[in-house]
Amino acid sequence: MIDGAQLLDAIYEIVQDKKIDKEIILEGIREGFQKAYEKFFDPEAIVRVDIDQNTGQIKVFKELTVVQKIEDEWLEIGLNQAKEQYGDNLSIGDNVYEPVEFTLEFSKLAIMQVGQIIKQKIREGEKNKIYQEFLSKNHEIVGGFVKDITETSYLVDVEGSIIPIWNKKMIPGEDFDIDQRICFYIEEVSKDNKHSQIQASRIHPEFLTRLMETEVPEILEGIVEVKSVAREPGHRAKIAVFSHEEGVDPIGSCVGASGSRIKNVTKELNGEKIDVVLWNEDKKTFVMNSLAPVKVISIDIDEENNECFIVVPNEQLSLAIGKKGMAARLVANLVNMKINIFSLENAKEKEIEIKWNGNIDEAELNNPEFLNKVNKRREKTAGNYVKENNFVKKEVEEEIVFVEEDKSIDEIQASIAAFESLSEDDATYEFEESIGSDEDYDSYYEK
Repeated sequence: MIDGAQLLDAIYEIVQDKKIDKEIILEGIREGFQKAYEKFFDPEAIVRVDIDQNTGQIKVFKELTVVQKIEDEWLEIGLNQAKEQYGDNLSIGDNVYEPVEFTLEFSKLAIMQVGQIIKQKIREGEKNKIYQEFLSKNHEIVGGFVKDITETSYLVDVEGSIIPIWNKKMIPGEDFDIDQRICFYIEEVSKDNKHSQIQASRIHPEFLTRLMETEVPEILEGIVEVKSVAREPGHRAKIAVFSHEEGVDPIGSCVGASGSRIKNVTKELNGEKIDVVLWNEDKKTFVMNSLAPVKVISIDIDEENNECFIVVPNEQLSLAIGKKGMAARLVANLVNMKINIFSLENAKEKEIEIKWNGNIDEAELNNPEFLNKVNKRREKTAGNYVKENNFVKKEVEEEIVFVEEDKSIDEIQASIAAFESLSEDDATYEFEESIGSDEDYDSYYEK
């Protein structure tokens, strides 16, 4: 016999703990007893299960059809017997409900069936609850607290719902502790997914867009629009913006006073540096804006194949391509176009037409002031490389000298150029042949 009081307590605990409608649990109990009867007695039987919600008592009845002559005693009852047991007002074809006795074996089977179905109902209820709760938050940022950390994911408690963020969707190099607050972008909400209904991400380009909205009122109000975003999560990002209101500087709005707004976003993205670029409807201008501070000598766009061919100064090729192709890849994803970058020297070797239609002419290219700016930037880059890669033992560091007093300026510049070329090879002149890709990141961009 099933203890009604214990049953009611169990139902209450499930409802409170799982935040599932009580009727779903009651329906699960009814279904469990029905299946138990079908397995234990008759698979064709029609069973009714009544649950007294005040006492917890469960009563099971099998449906019998009143007939003149019984052909199936599990499904039918004779007219005379039916009148004796259930009243004289019955006639052929009526249905009566006969109480089912709870034997020990039947009770055990029923409890097992109820347990399985309740678990299934709980899973379905939780899935539906999560779907309904997060559907309105799709493509938005939500926050929660780290509940647990597994080998493959962070489990985040968002108002009672546990949402996994897979490691591959976390920014490289970042770590969170238990109970630490974390925010993420919801890529997708699905009703049924065997891995996770909520696709959470901190590497999605739109995560950066939503963070900018929280920091820049002009974006939230629609005065400044984010046109496109490209990210190398944890390293660098580019964001193209446009102002719909004359007199409002979109770049200045995003950066903020003393860089305050952009710094807050960078901090949330684990130090990811963000370049804010001015969007332009003219593709050539937009590409050149995206490449800054690299100057463009020649630019040609193949509209049919959505491909761009760019020639840059010899001295700025490594800057245009970036470490492991990062700078060029960011530009390609930002402008949503395949990018091919050549140095002036290499373009001439390949007999590529030099149109001089970029943002630097031949006179400026050969101007000593331009060359000095490039070389100063190289010196700064070399200095930053030493700071960022300060892993050499102290006694070894003392032997590393980038500038010696007895060297000429030309020799110094040549040394710096050689240093920068260490990350290059002959193939880096052509972007599509030299720059690697990350499938997890590139899946966000379609060209």
